Amino acid sequence: MNRDNDRQQIEKLRLIVQEAENTGNLQMMTAILADDITVIAPGSPVINTKAGGVEFLRSWFDAFYIQISYESQDIEIRGDLAYEWAIYQQTTTDKQTGEKASETGRMLWIYKKYNEAWLQHFIIWNTAA
Repeated sequence: MNRDNDRQQIEKLRLIVQEAENTGNLQMMTAILADDITVIAPGSPVINTKAGGVEFLRSWFDAFYIQISYESQDIEIRGDLAYEWAIYQQTTTDKQTGEKASETGRMLWIYKKYNEAWLQHFIIWNTAA
């Protein structure tokens, strides 16, 4: 097990998520979601499947232009699980009304290694402001 390589892969995944959200690229996001992903998002029902996660993202990307940045606070790797805590800053623009909303929040992403590749396994976030 090469922790430096694992850490680099996880950092790359965060950048992929950030780019996918900023460009509305659903295909890019879909590629890094585990089949058994769980998503807990503020004000939304818990999502327990990749198909559910993709639908959630599709509705989000269809409704908003997103500008988001993530700042990792810590990454901890334990066997085939990795935990990343980060802060995000996001501005969304409603595609129909042009209304903008900004928020800052915290997130915990849990990655799981599947066949030597890290995927997002559990995603939880909340808004702080």
